[in-house]
Amino acid sequence: MLNNISKFKILVVDDRDENLLALETILQNENYTLVKANSGKEALSILLNDVDFHLILLDVVMPVMNGFETAELIYSREKLVNIPIIFLTAMDIEGNIYKGYQAGAIDYISKPIIPDLLKVKVKAFVELSEKTRELVRQEKELRIANEKLESLNEVLQRRLEQVESLDSFNYSVSHDLVNPLTSIIALTNLLKDMPIDDEALKLVNLIMTSSDRMTKLIRDLLHFSRQAREEISSTEFSMRDLVNEVVQDIALSIPLDKTEVIIHDMPTVEGDNNMLKQVWTNLISNAIKYSQKKENPRVEIGARQEQGKFVYFIRDNGAGFDMKNYNKLFEIFQRLHSEKDFNGTGIGLAIVKRIVNKHNGKIWAESNPGNGSNFYFTLNA
Repeated sequence: MLNNISKFKILVVDDRDENLLALETILQNENYTLVKANSGKEALSILLNDVDFHLILLDVVMPVMNGFETAELIYSREKLVNIPIIFLTAMDIEGNIYKGYQAGAIDYISKPIIPDLLKVKVKAFVELSEKTRELVRQEKELRIANEKLESLNEVLQRRLEQVESLDSFNYSVSHDLVNPLTSIIALTNLLKDMPIDDEALKLVNLIMTSSDRMTKLIRDLLHFSRQAREEISSTEFSMRDLVNEVVQDIALSIPLDKTEVIIHDMPTVEGDNNMLKQVWTNLISNAIKYSQKKENPRVEIGARQEQGKFVYFIRDNGAGFDMKNYNKLFEIFQRLHSEKDFNGTGIGLAIVKRIVNKHNGKIWAESNPGNGSNFYFTLNA
């Protein structure tokens, strides 16, 4: 229905002023905006400068250019094809109806005009015209949105190809480095068992330390590259049991006797056990590592349910980090602390983010330098 009918404009075309006056009188109380033309030529001139009409009432019998010819010229312009035309005629409708529809008419009103019939038809076609306009607007917006989506898809595809290419390169390089590095470590161990002076032993130990760091870097890089290829194998399991298992594994290589590790109850979850074990291994190892210099290191692990998702958290009272560097936190090869303060490869959190994203989750963190860090990630409940 029309709420503000005065905004709808109608072009009325008739060569006789008395007919224009009659039409204006019938429609005046309907609050339409009427624009009058005395000929087809004048109508075309008006439409050349103004296409914002909801309806055209067009007399058939006019000198020089009749209504059929005028309609054909109107609809030859793309901007005018959606304006409905009602022919007004005193001629034999049966004899001219086919010709009128060929010219583009959507309806006829015969003369003498019945006022109520004119009002009903005008109202119906003005409403139809407005709905058509809205559909055209929506189609245009949809077309623009689709074009933007296609453009974004192309950008995304290029990025995916770049990532896949980089992952493949990383995997190849890392794999090719493993064998020579293994040989270096084996030969260095042989040197340690040989009778060498203190200076040589110092160099051998330096080689061993560097080799260990390189081994960890390659291992993490292989894990990161592998995550791009691996598919999730979901099972249902206890997240608390998984966290306990991770803490026990870490305790084999890092002394935890001075660190208070609190593990709260956590729900049963559905996900990839091995991948999520990698998530917890990286997060818990980091929390313990960055808390070791505290007098009473403390790590707290738990979960809560929010808006249909489980939010898992791990808190520590360790070194923390400056939030101004937050955008680097989950990027590969980015470290927020110097190597001399805390060792690491700068790949672990990138692996964590990739795994969480694969589970359709999100990961984020909060921290203050010297006051510890809080890490959170979500999984579907």
